[in-house]
Amino acid sequence: MKKIVMIILAAAHFAWAGAQVKPVDGRISKMKLTATELAHYMAPGVNLGNTMEACDWNDVFTNQAGLKSETSWQNDKTTESYIRSLKQQGFNSLRIPTSWVAGHLTDKENMTIDPVWMKRIKEIVNYGLNAGLCVIINEHWDGGWMEHDAFTSGANVTEYKEMFRKLWTNIAKEFKAYDQRVLFAALNEPGVGGASPQVQGDMLAPDSKEFADRLLVYEQVFIDAVRATGGNNASRVLIVQTPKTEIDLAAKDSYDITRLKDKVKNRLMAEVHFYDPYIFTLMDKDADWGKVALYWKEHAPADDQGRTVNTIWYNNKNVDAYQHITNQVMKMKQKFVDQGYPVVIGEYGANRKDASLFGGNQEKHNESMMAWYGAVTAEMMRQVLSRMSGISMCSLFLT
Repeated sequence: MKKIVMIILAAAHFAWAGAQVKPVDGRISKMKLTATELAHYMAPGVNLGNTMEACDWNDVFTNQAGLKSETSWQNDKTTESYIRSLKQQGFNSLRIPTSWVAGHLTDKENMTIDPVWMKRIKEIVNYGLNAGLCVIINEHWDGGWMEHDAFTSGANVTEYKEMFRKLWTNIAKEFKAYDQRVLFAALNEPGVGGASPQVQGDMLAPDSKEFADRLLVYEQVFIDAVRATGGNNASRVLIVQTPKTEIDLAAKDSYDITRLKDKVKNRLMAEVHFYDPYIFTLMDKDADWGKVALYWKEHAPADDQGRTVNTIWYNNKNVDAYQHITNQVMKMKQKFVDQGYPVVIGEYGANRKDASLFGGNQEKHNESMMAWYGAVTAEMMRQVLSRMSGISMCSLFLT
């Protein structure tokens, strides 16, 4: 079963809140925890990837996909025994990337979700809760209707606000009786991904104030919609995403999470993802500007053919690869954690490659993959276990 593993700083995923990681158990369902307090229970976490978010952009605003979409990107239907095994492996939370609009919408005007699909999502959420996990559900890429199309120059923001409000109202109503171990995440990677067939105009520059302002508008709609449904949603911890969930964009002044207003205090987390450096984690073919990196630091063979990451070019200077990881994590501490907002690293990961395609050494590449995961996870857990207060982790392992 191909799954995406998440760490909470909170894909494993991490939530960064500081002090110590506490085991999740049924008692926290009775507590009224702040976002920072809840984050202590969440690390590490795991993504249920390539499963409930699987979709086709041609299915946007239709009900064409049905339950078969769960296995359209991989072969296995999620079972309760599989979710229990995640808890047994030491994970404390489960992130369920989810599509709602691409293939599971019975009524576009009211953004009504197919009840059969909703029943299946709730079934998997229940698997997680019964296993003793916290559970995050989101509005994932979902055919690009929101993450891409709502951030273009031609988007009718008023219409997107209303559709987004209706969607999250419908989702939230279904979970209003669920306890605080269920968290809602507004989006996934706003500003990333392909467009749907309905797209109008070009994507706004994700590093622009215009983009950040629009994202905050949509996130305010999300918060207000969830809170208005009442029940446990009135105080549920909610997660908002930074531009593209990129750390460097999150650190810019243009994205100001303090502009978001909530009726209840201390119930918001921020989410970023980590895929640095691109040449090592996601790049799959050489380009004019650089080669695919196969090796990490000291794990390179003698003849590495220039495919080793020793330093990372950042701000016009070379930074040690390990130091870069620390620097990026510390940016999130300063931007969010120090202001009282825990950080969820909803995804991180690196794709394993066939080193022979690049004339490389597979054994050393495999060692390098483990070294990268070890370095990133260790730095995140160091922050989680520190007294900095606020990071939850969701590590993302792609194989």
